[in-house]
Amino acid sequence: MRLARMIIKDFRNYKRLNLQLSPAINVFYGNNAQGKTNFLEAVSYLVWGRSFRTHRDEELIREGEGGFFLKGEFCEEETASNLTVEIGYNRRQFLARINGKKYQKKRDLFGLVKVVTFSPDDLWLIKGGPSYRREFLDLYLSQAYPAYRNAFREYYRILQQRNRLLKEIREGRGNNQLLESWTEKFIDSGSRLVLYRLRGLEEIRSALKEYHHWISGTKEEMDCTYWGCGASRKLEQRAIAEEMGRCLRRQRGEEIRRGMTLAGPHRDDLILTINRTHGCADATDPGSTGVNIRIYGSQGQQRTAALALKMAMVDLIAREDKTPPLLLLDDAFSEFDDSRKKELLKLLTTKTQTFVTTTEPETVKDLPGEIWFFHVKEGMIVDKKQG
Repeated sequence: MRLARMIIKDFRNYKRLNLQLSPAINVFYGNNAQGKTNFLEAVSYLVWGRSFRTHRDEELIREGEGGFFLKGEFCEEETASNLTVEIGYNRRQFLARINGKKYQKKRDLFGLVKVVTFSPDDLWLIKGGPSYRREFLDLYLSQAYPAYRNAFREYYRILQQRNRLLKEIREGRGNNQLLESWTEKFIDSGSRLVLYRLRGLEEIRSALKEYHHWISGTKEEMDCTYWGCGASRKLEQRAIAEEMGRCLRRQRGEEIRRGMTLAGPHRDDLILTINRTHGCADATDPGSTGVNIRIYGSQGQQRTAALALKMAMVDLIAREDKTPPLLLLDDAFSEFDDSRKKELLKLLTTKTQTFVTTTEPETVKDLPGEIWFFHVKEGMIVDKKQG
């Protein structure tokens, strides 16, 4: 799917915008704080039902207004199919229309169009806590594997029920036999989610290493390891479930004391390592020579790792969906020198429709393909030209 036209009303600093877009590369340039990133944010909200910068919808409303409206017209050239998505939000209600049909749940938007974002904030994917990496896996694996989204929602529904029961038992009101029943459901659902994560990481591992080599220009080798109670080496749900069950049994007393589930996908992590001398690093192996990039990597190594991870996920989504995702590149390569920046942009923008923000439009003018330039100033497109 390609975004052919975007209409924005009262979103961030945009009052009104009706913009036709290039099917190849769209470059939004201008000084800082003019609205370049806000446009990408509107695109992400249109396809995910959320921004890639904040989870608070109220922050997206233009100052002094009561709500915002977004409309995107998408087209698929190979199948000649069209998709129109409209979203309205007024602080009290979210309403979407997909090809004219009304929907009131954000999850109905998810998966219609696939998107991968790159931004300076991706650094937190590496240096932040485990929740950042779990959110990354959940967001992008849900786009690669449609069944993952359902497994994810089912798991968290069961987790909430089990936590509620643990609190009741702690207070002397719960039923231990009922807890066993919910634990069985939890293990079945959790092991299925872990299996998807392990399969996804196995699928991207080779590309991850190749992209890291290419971006860094070093002999360091990057690897990813899933860490958690269900992280069995076997890609079999039964083996994962057995390991998860052992973890829960060991912690049953502590779970009741604290009134919460202490093991499962909601507490797992993705460990990213670099190994300078030996092949693959294993962050869970005490004898490994690999080092955890989050703890020991420089900021440059962390940024390179985040970029390689996102690029590998682009490949996975494109392979599983049979079409590449849209790319939103928010000043993503500002830390790289001009030659490396051009090579990175060239590699990514040949894959799919791309939206780039930059303060230096000359760095992208030589990219292959059709390029449209949009000069953004104070929430308006003041100039538009084809490169």
